[in-house]
Amino acid sequence: MKKLLFSLALLTYIAAHSQVGINTPSPSATLDVVSKGNTDTTKALKINDNSNKELLSISDVGTVRLDNYKNYSFLGTDANGYLKDGAALNIPSISTIANRNITTGTVAGAVSSNLSFTINKNNAELISSNGTTFTIKKAGYYSITVYTHYDISMNNPSGGSASTNIYKGANSIATTLTGHGDGTAGIGHSTTITQYFNINETFHINVQYTRTYRCDRASLNVVYYGT
Repeated sequence: MKKLLFSLALLTYIAAHSQVGINTPSPSATLDVVSKGNTDTTKALKINDNSNKELLSISDVGTVRLDNYKNYSFLGTDANGYLKDGAALNIPSISTIANRNITTGTVAGAVSSNLSFTINKNNAELISSNGTTFTIKKAGYYSITVYTHYDISMNNPSGGSASTNIYKGANSIATTLTGHGDGTAGIGHSTTITQYFNINETFHINVQYTRTYRCDRASLNVVYYGT
């Protein structure tokens, strides 16, 4: 009852005054609340339900806690503007961005090589990786795009063919295959596919050229599209 009377009094006060300050003598908004502390555990604002369970809080350092959504990795809204689990809304999100640094070693002709990447950005809830093999942690549709560049300028370059493959487990699911004439010094491939992956399925990138070559640089981009 006391809480109800306080709430009514506060609303009446707000209605009668243009600005109200809590813990501040100089409010800068219609309702200006200033925290009493300066840590993540200090709450500037807290709203409870009728059983005194915390529903919403804002800490002094700006952390917002919503009890109903505390276990969700990200949030979205439905058509009516209500908060929903973002994963259930199938909102596309960047999963992985990786690059292969320029390499100096060569690979013998007709020998395939699995590329190893430096991970620049990765959502560990979606994918884990050792740099070469990428393991799916959350089932759904993934769009994989890889750019590869071959240096075939060594040893008086002669004609041949290059292939870039995206492997799902032991099976190639996307291939770029091109042929080249004598004197070709470099080749660029862009290979992409969207595929459904189950948890613990893997993918990796494999390259090959019929003559001595270096895959001197590459980049990888993975987008998660949900289920």
